[in-house]
Amino acid sequence: MQPALDSNTLDRLIALGRKQGHLTNQDLEANLPITSMSAEEIALVVVHLEETGIPVELEDSLISQNAKPNPAPAKSAEIIPFPDRAAAARMKRRTAPLQKVHPSQPETAKSAPQGKRTAHWAVAFSGLLVLVLLVGLVMMLGV
Repeated sequence: MQPALDSNTLDRLIALGRKQGHLTNQDLEANLPITSMSAEEIALVVVHLEETGIPVELEDSLISQNAKPNPAPAKSAEIIPFPDRAAAARMKRRTAPLQKVHPSQPETAKSAPQGKRTAHWAVAFSGLLVLVLLVGLVMMLGV
């Protein structure tokens, strides 16, 4: 609820509702700053009153005459539509490479797998070494 609406106002409405057995538009207009409230704020007050067991006989005129337009939510992201089938087919038909291949690239491509193999062996060897050290430490401590 809005900060301008204090608990004393709600308590007064609850006491009036219990005394009368229900609340009407006139009761709400007499006790709430209806002109400065949006429809959502009025609805929240009504829901709160009904949750406390007080029926509210609400007319549509109360909400419709004071309804403030809510500002449109700001766009957070733009949704890009999925390409149609024709565009997907055009993309598949492309046969030209995106980048020209330089003559020196095939040599570096051949050396890359060798470097990867070396890295794999280095990792495997260091893992084995750590395992042996841990086993030796456990045996030495007698755990």
